[in-house]
Amino acid sequence: MDIQQVQAYLKERGFDGWLLADFHGRNDVAVAFLKLTGIVTRRSFYFIPAVGEPTALVNPIEVEKFKHLPGDKIICRGYKKLESELKQLLDSHKRVAMEYSPLGRLPYIGLVEAGTIELVKSYGVEIISSADLVASFQARLTDRQIEAHHKAAADLIRIKNGAFAFIAEALNKGSNINEYDVCRFILDAFEKNELTTQFGPNCSVDANAGNPHYEPTQSIRTPIKKGQLILIDMWAKDKSADGVYGDITWMAFAGTKDEIPERYRRIFEILAKARDTAVAFLKENIGTREVYGYEVDDACRGVVEKAGFGDYFTHRTGHSITSSEHGPGPNIDNLETEDRRLLQPGHLFSIEPGIYYEDCGFRTEINVLITGHGPEVTTLPLQTEITALF
Repeated sequence: MDIQQVQAYLKERGFDGWLLADFHGRNDVAVAFLKLTGIVTRRSFYFIPAVGEPTALVNPIEVEKFKHLPGDKIICRGYKKLESELKQLLDSHKRVAMEYSPLGRLPYIGLVEAGTIELVKSYGVEIISSADLVASFQARLTDRQIEAHHKAAADLIRIKNGAFAFIAEALNKGSNINEYDVCRFILDAFEKNELTTQFGPNCSVDANAGNPHYEPTQSIRTPIKKGQLILIDMWAKDKSADGVYGDITWMAFAGTKDEIPERYRRIFEILAKARDTAVAFLKENIGTREVYGYEVDDACRGVVEKAGFGDYFTHRTGHSITSSEHGPGPNIDNLETEDRRLLQPGHLFSIEPGIYYEDCGFRTEINVLITGHGPEVTTLPLQTEITALF
């Protein structure tokens, strides 16, 4: 932890400090940032002022958990002592960042329960959401992580090509093949490339592709046959602790290019335009003004809505990507949540518009990295049309 960098950020933003409050490990931002390990069950506060030394308010049972942290440690056996010390600690600080989401619009950061927020406010403190602060220090990739992501992304593109070839070969031979077989093929390829994944991948055909979270298993799987629409969604990273995921979705058709139904072509064309509109919006605005996740969602979703398919685009446009497949940084979202977190250099996220029906579903997914020179699409080439397998 670099306290000086945090303090520089606080001063730049006009914050008097950052108050990390936790109980029972529920504030995973505090747990991760403070590197609290093992069982953490008691209330605690760790205050980083914009100027001066940090202070921890901790229960005597768990004081050892905070020993590695800089600053004073004040032991509080009961809630009366804890509240008294907290009031004194915040006495001269009026604008303090906490894991708080105004109106609950961004629940990823709304990790401190309402009673604690009320307590801090009762001391005359204005609470500011720590959303951008957290995104700045927990979701920006290092140079090594960016390199790891680029490798993972390139590996995924190759494995996707191999998976489509695997399907085509089986169908050409008249062999039986199902969604789960394809998932096993992909997982074997991950292992050969020294990649790992938390769960998945996903291969889904026809109606199953209409369910964005469909998961084929050994017992739940559909045979793949000629004439079917195929969606493959896969995500993986290297096996190091700070490896960074790549995450892609591609569409194929088990037939020739001429056999792809016009309906399928039209829907995918709209999604590709929406995806590319989001990237264009980023290129036009990053570096000239502050850009937020919700704006990119609006740009992408607007294309789908204008085409008359808005009701069938049922999820956010994209999610943060770090060492977790869904990271703690800004999401590209103004549907499920209102993500007003600032997109900063080092942030990586997906752009993945989708249109879903009961009989079929479509999605295209790329990854975008914000660099000091603007946005970079890291999962090239872009899919411009549904891939014909024959």
